Amino acid sequence: MVLGLSLSGCSALRVSTAEGDSRPVSVGINDGSKEEPHQEPDTSVIPSGMTEVTVDLGPECPIKVQMAMDGRWNDDLAYDSYQLYTRDDGSIITVNCYRAEGETAQSIIDTAQEQTFGESRSSILEETSGTVSGGGYWTVHGLLARQEVRAIDQTESVLYGAIAGISDNGRLYKVSVEMVTVAHNQSVADLFAQMLPSVSFADQVLEPPAPS
Repeated sequence: MVLGLSLSGCSALRVSTAEGDSRPVSVGINDGSKEEPHQEPDTSVIPSGMTEVTVDLGPECPIKVQMAMDGRWNDDLAYDSYQLYTRDDGSIITVNCYRAEGETAQSIIDTAQEQTFGESRSSILEETSGTVSGGGYWTVHGLLARQEVRAIDQTESVLYGAIAGISDNGRLYKVSVEMVTVAHNQSVADLFAQMLPSVSFADQVLEPPAPS
């Protein structure tokens, strides 16, 4: 759809919209030249069929956590600083946020790496580390040996996760989103791969993991 609006000075304002989910409106000023109006890139990371959810972590967590989800997740268990989402096939998503006294953003990430992939049969397939305002983060995709604490029902599992250390008003918080399903559940693993890039902490989108 294109709307034309005449303006003084022989200029025209052209507003173009494209069909599709979450596409931004492109606005350009046409002065009569052949130069195409500037097109803003589509920065949406909300997959089709999902909506952005703000996780309710209670008053003890000042860090806003958001991510895209479809309607098949159940939020059965929640209390301050913790939210568990479950799926009928046993897949889970856990969201945590708590104050990390005596730590640094880097020590939070280092500890998470050691504790998540502690068994020799576990492996990191993709990962990225970066910085955000107030701290740093780590995103990861890996395989969990059945002995890992986060493995489902002592079965080899797939994990997609985002862990960060972020300061707010001088206090450091550990924030994490961990998505886990059994290794043979490829459809949910593919779903997690779409969901992880939508995770944001304190309104900051994180870079998804890259091959190690």
